[in-house]
Amino acid sequence: MERGVRSRVKLAGRVTCRDKTSAGKVVDLSDAGMSLQLSYDIQATQGQAVIIETEELGRLNGMVQWARGDKIGVRLMTSSNTSAKIASFYKFFR
Repeated sequence: MERGVRSRVKLAGRVTCRDKTSAGKVVDLSDAGMSLQLSYDIQATQGQAVIIETEELGRLNGMVQWARGDKIGVRLMTSSNTSAKIASFYKFFR
């Protein structure tokens, strides 16, 4: 996958921000971030840390880049582990 290119996906998972958690779906994914559609608004705001958990990607840490009600954009914390998880997803699940 080319760096920064977003792919449309549908991955069920869970998002935690501070003390609130919501089920949700990852709707697009790149090596640097993702957009999520949450089951309900957890009042995440720009700059807050979030944890995203999906069966396909495991547990990823990120920071909210934008929030519009029950939709959020997340910049993933970059690490070799995060990069490996995303590369593995594209290799085995796409």
